[in-house]
Amino acid sequence: MQQPPEIFQQIYARHGHRCPMSTLGGRMGLAAMKALGPQPAERLEAHYAHDTCAIDGIELTTGCSRANKRLTVAQTGAHVLSLNVGAHGVVVTLRDAALAIAWRYRKVDEELEQARGKRSLEELEGLLHLRSEVLQEVLEKFWTLPDDELLRVEVVDA
Repeated sequence: MQQPPEIFQQIYARHGHRCPMSTLGGRMGLAAMKALGPQPAERLEAHYAHDTCAIDGIELTTGCSRANKRLTVAQTGAHVLSLNVGAHGVVVTLRDAALAIAWRYRKVDEELEQARGKRSLEELEGLLHLRSEVLQEVLEKFWTLPDDELLRVEVVDA
C-alpha cells in the first residue's frame, strides 16, 4: 500500500480523514500555484465554485482561506478554482476523468450507507473492506496521475 505524499498527509490531518475531494482540491491548488509562479502569498486571492471537501486541499496548498478572507466559495456545483494576483490569474477545472475516478469511491460509500441496518454484519464488513480498497486505489491515482489527466489549467490575464 502506497503512503500519501507529505502534502496530502497534511491535507488529511486538516480535513479529518482521507478523502478523494480534499485530495483533488490539493491537486487543483498545487497546479494553480505552479501555473501562477512565485507570488507574494498575501496578494493571492482564490475563488472556488463548489462548497465541498476540496476546500481543505485548496486552502492548505494556496494559503487562501475563508478565515483570512482570501478565498470565496460559491455554490454553483462546478469544480472550478480561480487563483489570482491582481489581473494575472489561473483557472483550474476538474476533468470528467477525475470526477469519474472519484465517483468509484462515492458509489461504494453510498452503497455502504444504504446497507446499514439492512444487511448482515458479514456483508457490511465486506462492504467496509471494499470501500477501504477502492479509497486507496482512488487516492493513489490522485497522488500520481499527471495534472493534464485530472485537471484543465488555463492562465488568464485581464
